[in-house]
Amino acid sequence: MADDHAERAALQRVSDAEREKVAERIRAAAADGRLGLDELDDRLGSALAARTRGDLDAVVADLGDDGVAARPAAEPVVIRADGSAVQRTGRWVVPPRLTVRASMSSVVLDFTEATFAAAGCRVEVELSTSSLQLVVPEDIAAEVDVETRFSSVDVKLRERPADPRAVVFVTGSVNMGSVSVRRPRWRRRRQLRKAQRKRLEA
Repeated sequence: MADDHAERAALQRVSDAEREKVAERIRAAAADGRLGLDELDDRLGSALAARTRGDLDAVVADLGDDGVAARPAAEPVVIRADGSAVQRTGRWVVPPRLTVRASMSSVVLDFTEATFAAAGCRVEVELSTSSLQLVVPEDIAAEVDVETRFSSVDVKLRERPADPRAVVFVTGSVNMGSVSVRRPRWRRRRQLRKAQRKRLEA
């Protein structure tokens, strides 16, 4: 009887809300370092394509039973730069919270090929005689609300996407520095389109 009940439960259809809840568990596991970038992409695809309870449970079977709501808030990832240049580019997992502390430095956060561990990222900055540049693709929204002293803020985004994949929110303080936000340059976009076509043809 117990086996019959388990089989029936595994065949039950799941809702969009249930798929999204499992997707949040997967993103949280990636933010904790339990999943790599390739695993994150694969599992998110499987979770969002799942039709039954059995399909959905199989995606997170090795991640434990802790739900997203019961998880403590993840500690922010901290980027420190002192008289140096720091870049986060290419394929990387963006944590829900990111702190940038820089003195006499330049920091670039390129989200063009990044995967977000949550629905967005809150970037808390402490910049002193430093620059921060954010590169965000067309499906990512960005908002900047920082306190400035002898500094500049330049957001070069023509419009906010109607249904953004994620939102990057920048807050904090900038002293004798700059914050800029822009889209990827046309050459970079062309390279990414070519790379995507090659992957699809392979």
